[in-house]
Parts: sequence; structure tokens; C-alpha cells
Amino acid sequence: MRTFCVQTLGCKVNHYESEQIASLLRSWGMVQTAAAEAELRIVNTCSVTTEAASKSRQSVRRAIRLPVLQTASPVSDAAKVDGQRVIVTGCWATSNPQDAAAIPGVDAVLTHGHDVAQRLKNLMATWATDPIDRQPFRRSGDAKVQPERPIGTQSLPLLDQRQTGHQRAFLKIQDGCDAHCTYCIIPKLRPTLWSKSSEDVLTEARRLVDAGHVEIVLTGIFLSAYGQNTALRRRQDGHGCRPLAHLIETLCEIPGLLRLRLSSLEPGDLDDDLLSVLGSRPQVVPHFHLPLQSGSDRILRRMNRQYRRDDYLRMIDKVQAAFDRPAITTDIIAGFPGESDDDFRQTLDVARRARFIHIHAFPYSARPGTAAARWKTEFVAPQSANDRIEQLRDISRDFSREFRTAFIGNSVQLLVERQEGESNSITLRHGRCERYFDVHFSDETVIAGDLVTVRIDRVTLDRTFGTLIGRAPR
Repeated sequence: MRTFCVQTLGCKVNHYESEQIASLLRSWGMVQTAAAEAELRIVNTCSVTTEAASKSRQSVRRAIRLPVLQTASPVSDAAKVDGQRVIVTGCWATSNPQDAAAIPGVDAVLTHGHDVAQRLKNLMATWATDPIDRQPFRRSGDAKVQPERPIGTQSLPLLDQRQTGHQRAFLKIQDGCDAHCTYCIIPKLRPTLWSKSSEDVLTEARRLVDAGHVEIVLTGIFLSAYGQNTALRRRQDGHGCRPLAHLIETLCEIPGLLRLRLSSLEPGDLDDDLLSVLGSRPQVVPHFHLPLQSGSDRILRRMNRQYRRDDYLRMIDKVQAAFDRPAITTDIIAGFPGESDDDFRQTLDVARRARFIHIHAFPYSARPGTAAARWKTEFVAPQSANDRIEQLRDISRDFSREFRTAFIGNSVQLLVERQEGESNSITLRHGRCERYFDVHFSDETVIAGDLVTVRIDRVTLDRTFGTLIGRAPR
């Protein structure tokens, strides 16, 4: 078995962990390739919502059905199909291991309770000596669905190569959550809090910069719990976000790291100490993703969130005061059980006051195993939830256009991400600026990964256009 692919569903943490798995397999001499050419197919799944779990299941089935294309190996097509292996890992594998194992064609299921690196090593050794015999992975009670010690992905290697398909590098520094929001299944899937040592974070960040990444996105399941043994602020050691603040100070000293972005922070996390550090480091981009979920105190209590409406608004004021025109994005759940029209009006009010440039608005989905899933008599009608989502999206589109319009005539720095296509025979390029929004510009010489300076010329409801005026040396 020489080729592999990794398909990823879900969050930035999953994407980072997929990169770790790929790095481990490459270190064993395997070649990463397209799915249709891969003898080993790994599906890294998501289970945060019922829909995500369903998509994960569908992705596993597609990976199994996809035939192996002709390769340089002089063996028959039948032998290549027989030798194909499929591994399911990630959050859906953890929440529904028996369901994943029962799908015909799945060879192994790796949960967050497994030592993922060791399990992969054991499986590869077994398949190398007996590449066709699937019976050892079919017996009742096989280790593929039995948890081992709760190491999860901690034993996977630090990254030292350019991340596949990404110009920005994801760097996971924390795992686990014990906050138990009533709609969220994650504390049951990743219950053990763990923080990567600052030495390992710095080593990995330097390697990623040396590999060509100029922007790093710090990510975690509960990012601000870095250095803490709990995500519950009332039980933390009193140092708040100081461990995270100190880590950011040190990361910003790495030569060649031009941008540092935080994937998501809880509203109560931006204390004065952390804000001071963030505001004083030019590498930290003025963009913050601050999940709101609801603007109603009544709903926030039902969600078991660790803040209230006024706490959130005070935090927004602090961010606005600490940064020049910061971009603020958020998550909002529409139609949470028991959410009334008045509750939603309060959410709209907070959205207008915060002036979010993007709202990830999504309907409440009852996730089995969570407290909120039991409140079936209070479920909001799907049409009402969808109507609320449209209102939130309209608000964010308007604020986004207004925000972007304020930069017409200004220069912004873009990290070129990919080619968008052709417009009047002129190649359109695309990149994300410091303040999160995308900018499109015409040029045939830049490539993905270039850092360029673009003047903002024109803004539409959904897009921003500019002119290339400079670029950093490659």
C-alpha cells in the first residue's frame, strides 16, 4: 500500500488533525494523492450537528464506492480494489463508532479515545503483511471500536511541511471542552482538556513559516482555555487568558511570521490583559470571531453560555476601542428551543449594535445526546427559524458592504488563495485581507501563496474589487 488520501469534514481543528495524519503517513513513505488514486482512504468526520453526522456517513460511503484508478503498479484492477482500505476517524467516528464500523467496506474506526498514531501504525503493519484479508477487522468486539487510553491525536507529529490546499496554516494549540452548552455534543466527544506546550507551539510555528506560510491561524476546541485545565472560567486558576497572551507575545517574535489570526474566542475571553497584547502586536490581524449564539439573556441561560447580553456588548466596545476598524464576525443559532419573537428581536438588536460583517447563522438542529434535544415540545418551526436566518444574513450583508466601502481608495494586504476564473479574458485572483474580507483583482502573474498589496476600487453587495499595486518578494 503506497498511496493515500484524507478527506476532511468540519472545523479547523479537524483540518489540522488531517494534516497531522497525512504528515505521519508521508513519514512512512506513502504518497498523498487524489481520492480516485488512493489505496488508503481516510475520512475525518464531523458530528457537531445531525446534518454534519449525516454528511459524514455519506462521505464514508462515497469513499468506499470510489474505484481505484490505474496506477503504475503492475497488478490487476481486481487486486487493487481488494487491497483498498477505508478508515473512519474524527468526531462522528467517536459519537457513532458502531454505526461507522457497520458500513460495509470500512476497515477501521479510530475514535478520540484511541492513540491515533499507534493505531495507524498497527493497522499499516497488519495490512502490509496481509493486505487483502479483512477478517481481523470484522470480528465482534474488535479493537477498532474499543477505546484505548484517551490520547487521541496528541501523539501525532508536529507539522513541518506546507499544509495541503491552504495558504494560511492552521496550528492547533488546545483540545477539549467541559463547558457543556446545552446544544453541543463536543464535551462528550472531546471531554479531556489538553494544551500543547509553548515549546512545541513555537517549534511548529517556526517550521510552518520555514515551509512558506506567512500567516498562522491559532485554533482549538476552546481556544481561550489554553494553559487551563477547564473551560469554565469560574473554576480556572485566576490567571484568565494570560497563558494565551504570553504565547501570542512569543509567537510574534518569530521572523517571517507576518500575520497571526485567532480562529474563535468566547465573548468572556477578551480581558484587558489579552486585549493589550493583541493590540500591541502588528502581526495580530484586526479580525475577531466572537460567537454570540443569542442576544437574549433568557436563551443564553438555557444554552448554558458563560456570558449575558450586556457582557457581550461591553466586550464589543472594548474591541472597537483597542483596534482601528476591527472586523467582527459571529455565530448565531436561530430557532433554539423556546426562542420567541421577542428573544429573536433582542438578537437582532445586538447584531445591529455590534455591526457584524459576517454572521454564520444556522438553524437549531437537535443533536441526540445533548440537553436541548430533550425539549421537543418547545422546538421552533423550521420556517420560522429560516425566516430569522434570512433577517440575520440581510443585516450582515448590509454591514459588510458598509464596512468594505469605507476602505475604497485604501490599500490592503492580501494572501492570494486561488484562481477564481476568467472575466473578459483577464484572470481574476482572490485573497483575504487583514480584516477578513475577500478582495478580487486582475493579474496573470501572481500565484497562490503570494502576499500582495491591493488598492480597493469598488464594492458590491457580495464582492470587493481592487487593483494590484505591489507584492512581497517570493
